Amino acid sequence: MKKYLLFLIFYAYYSNAQVGVGTTTPNGALDVTSVNDGLLIPRVALTATNAIAPLTAPTTSELVYNTATAGIIPNNVTPGYYYWSGTAWVRLATGNSVDWSILGNTGTVPATNFIGTTDNVELRFRTNNTERLSIGNSGNIGVNIAPSAYRLDVSSGAGDAIYGHSTNVGGVIGYETNFSFGIPVQNLNGSGLYANNPAAGYTSIFAQSTGAATVAANIAYSNVWMAAYNYVDNSSAAFNPSASYNQLNNTSTTLGGTQIALRGFNNRATTAGNPGYSVGVQGLANSQNQDSYGVQGYAYCNTNTRAGGYFEALNYAGTSQAYAYVGTSIGGTNRKITGTASVSEIIPTENHGRVTLTCPESPEYWYQDYGTVELVNGKATIYLDEILADIIVVNEENPIRVTCTPVGMPYFNGITIMSQTSNSVEILELNGGNHSGKLQYQLVVKPKTNYGEGRFPQAPGPGYLKSDKEPLAAKTKNQPSDGRKIFQWPSDHIVYKYNPEDYIKVGDVVPAGPNAGKIFLGEGKYSDGVPAENPALKKEKNN
Repeated sequence: MKKYLLFLIFYAYYSNAQVGVGTTTPNGALDVTSVNDGLLIPRVALTATNAIAPLTAPTTSELVYNTATAGIIPNNVTPGYYYWSGTAWVRLATGNSVDWSILGNTGTVPATNFIGTTDNVELRFRTNNTERLSIGNSGNIGVNIAPSAYRLDVSSGAGDAIYGHSTNVGGVIGYETNFSFGIPVQNLNGSGLYANNPAAGYTSIFAQSTGAATVAANIAYSNVWMAAYNYVDNSSAAFNPSASYNQLNNTSTTLGGTQIALRGFNNRATTAGNPGYSVGVQGLANSQNQDSYGVQGYAYCNTNTRAGGYFEALNYAGTSQAYAYVGTSIGGTNRKITGTASVSEIIPTENHGRVTLTCPESPEYWYQDYGTVELVNGKATIYLDEILADIIVVNEENPIRVTCTPVGMPYFNGITIMSQTSNSVEILELNGGNHSGKLQYQLVVKPKTNYGEGRFPQAPGPGYLKSDKEPLAAKTKNQPSDGRKIFQWPSDHIVYKYNPEDYIKVGDVVPAGPNAGKIFLGEGKYSDGVPAENPALKKEKNN
């Protein structure tokens, strides 16, 4: 029978190069036909994909069935069909799964077809035989690094790590590249997060905390330098952005306490001596050829208590207190500074160190002036400076008060006021004296500013205490109760007839006038409390 089969094969080879087993009409070079048997491929025990053994000289495309589990990853073998590629054994896909093609696949079922492992072994991807992506058996992913304790761990070596971008904005997580910015130049050795938005109206980074959140939307922490540093380069002649902008929107009508848009807190909790100074908030303006302010404050409201700034100093036990309002309007009265203790000046002297001079205090508001007048035969008339005369009140209730000191007249009898007008005082030597010479005088006059407020006007309490909560014992009894109107000078722009908006840039707060407190958008447009950097404001401006 074997001889007969061999004869048929040779006959088929020499006749038409076709062989049929179980058929007399073969298709192809070899046609094996059976309804109850299959083709049995040689069974061998391979040792590794890169080892020929146990074969001696396999031919490219030679097919075997491996029965062994052997070798070391990635050259290990497991039972299944392998063919010789010319340099290694290549396993044929087997089982019930869909074989994945590099040209794409059709008919897959997501619930059952996948690329991965079914045992507790990680999955690895390589290019140029170098591992690029690993998925651990715990689900953690490593890119250019073995899976670690993080769900995703990306190692970029000496390059940047993750880059994400849309059409107009982009950013890198793990920015390795050194970069510089600003004047003076700031040099940074890369950044954990680098975001860039060159297109108008887009924001580099936005953090949001809403709903039931109880923590800040963004927290910056550092134990070596500043927790946050804001730097703006502005060369625009139209927009005037701030280096930092804080806006607090309070929508509750019952929330008490102090609502603060920006808070500074310096905590140096130690009992040891401190050679430096602890400062809560510091403002510095560096402008060589431009007027500058270290701190600028505005306050806009319709109540009787407003202050451009409030400052308070306590000892650590809270038993000693000094506070001051700066740029205030309290009870309808405008003042530069209102507070506890005195107003003082520091004068550095070479021989006495820094000495302190303190201003005298008065129950009422007064102006003082000094000068010299010539006394002739016991008579003289003091004429007030025309500017002083224009800003004071002179009447029977508020006369001009005069004190005179004679110069070189040892037997001078003193003076009496004979008459006065709104700009002059006529004086006469007492007891018929007729001296002639110089008199040095001091004038005390009543200002128009705050005229009508009375003596010992009511003062505000500490900044945290609302006026309607102050105890009755803190209120003085010398307040006018006749409904008089306290005099206030018109605002600067009204007196000199100019428009404050002509002197500010787009994005600035309007300091005075009917639009005071609003953001100036240009071309007669304003916005209530929206910064110029905000896209909503830009949209409003474009409208």
